[in-house]
Order: sequence, then structure tokens, then C-alpha cells
Amino acid sequence: MKENGIQDMEQFYELWLKSQKNEKSDDVASQSNKENGKQIHMPTDYAEVTVDFHCWMCGKNCNSEKQWQGHISSEKHKEKVFHTEDDQYCWQHRFPTGCFSICDRYMNGTCTEGSSCKFAHGNAELHEWEERRDALKMKLNKARKDHLIAPNDNDFGKYSFLFKDLN
Repeated sequence: MKENGIQDMEQFYELWLKSQKNEKSDDVASQSNKENGKQIHMPTDYAEVTVDFHCWMCGKNCNSEKQWQGHISSEKHKEKVFHTEDDQYCWQHRFPTGCFSICDRYMNGTCTEGSSCKFAHGNAELHEWEERRDALKMKLNKARKDHLIAPNDNDFGKYSFLFKDLN
């Protein structure tokens, strides 16, 4: 009180009230500035969110090239490249085996291998296998274009046989 030249408590109280009103008006002013789009901008407001390696298929972010290469070469990731939720509903026949021709023994009625036979059992199955191969090739090309598969990666597990003619 002595430093500010305040004589009594009543004068001190009035000064305190004025300071409270000023703080409230400053809050109101800053609030109205925010509402009008006039806001203090910090350098961090303009900082870009940078994720050098993001896999939109898996939702995974990688911090380094090495981690990214490990992710895109993983079996789990490759399975996502080739598999979609609709696959289980749109295909009627077995998964292709890589031998895109009709089983002669099946046509003669003598094939005993059943679902383990590597050849197609009928024209419908062969046609579906060819469609699936084309669909899988399109998925592979898109994944390579989006850098979700390494350009020199040709190991696709159970899908490898489908891409012999791409190399």
C-alpha cells in the first residue's frame, strides 16, 4: 500500500475492483478476437505434421526407412495388400493354385484329389481363377505405385505363383 500511495483499505479495494474489471475485459477481448478469427498465432501452429512413412492400409506410421522396409515386407502387411473384406463374398470357388488349366481327370470323372487338386475343376472355376489373378495383379500394381511394396520384392507367400509373368 505504501509503495502504491494507497491511503486506506477502501482505496485499496477500489483499485482491486478496477484490476478485476480490466482482467475480465481483457478475457472478453481475447475471446472476441478468437471468434472473429483474430488470434495470436504461434510458430507451432504452422508446423506440418510430418510422418515420412505412413501405411494407409494398416494405419501404421514408421519413423525410419529401416522400420518402413520391415513393415512393408512383413507377411501381415502383404496379406492386407491382397485381401479385402469383400473377397469372402465375391468368390465362389477355391483359391487358385497357379495351374491355370482344367483338370483332365476331373473332366473324365476320375480326379480323386478333390479340393487339393492343383488344376481347376471346370470352366467356371478356371474363369474365376483368371479373374482373381487379374484382380490380385491390380492390387499389386496399386501397392507398388503407392510404395506399399518394395519394387524389388517378389516374395508374396501363397500369392507368389500368381505373378510369375510380371518379373
